[in-house]
Amino acid sequence: MTPNPSHTQIVQSWLTACAPHTPVSRALEAIYQHVHTETIARQPLCQASGRCCNFEKHGHRLYVTGIEAAYMFARLEGDNRARATLEQVNAARTRGDCPYLINNLCAAHTIKPLGCRVYYCDPTAQRWQEELSEYALAQIRAIHDEHMLEYRYGEWRSMLEQVIEAAGASQDR
Repeated sequence: MTPNPSHTQIVQSWLTACAPHTPVSRALEAIYQHVHTETIARQPLCQASGRCCNFEKHGHRLYVTGIEAAYMFARLEGDNRARATLEQVNAARTRGDCPYLINNLCAAHTIKPLGCRVYYCDPTAQRWQEELSEYALAQIRAIHDEHMLEYRYGEWRSMLEQVIEAAGASQDR
């Protein structure tokens, strides 16, 4: 019988799979590109108000998959200015926002997770963004399955904390 992998091993498998230029990264980027194309075609209104990133203030949550959190962390790994620390994630949780929200702008805009890519405050976007989100999440789930990566879906800051902790554990070895 094969032992169950530890939580840290699972998250480290996501980090390995999401290194630049891997099949998982390319598949995730293709989904993100599809979402971008579909979103641009609908021309939602974005007022750059930061509401999408002020979770508590505006009554919503951002949820991500394991590989999305790992993908973003892996892209920021060499950039100490942009990479969030556990302290920054905890401070963001206390404020009720995202650790990448700086002056109402996203400091990680080009590599943001799916939920950020489809969420718009524009009331005309609600129906299509739900449909697009469900479609893309199914595609991301398929990446997990195809590459035998455990699927987990959770609140953004919690998932980011898990990735930061696992990355630190692998560096401590």
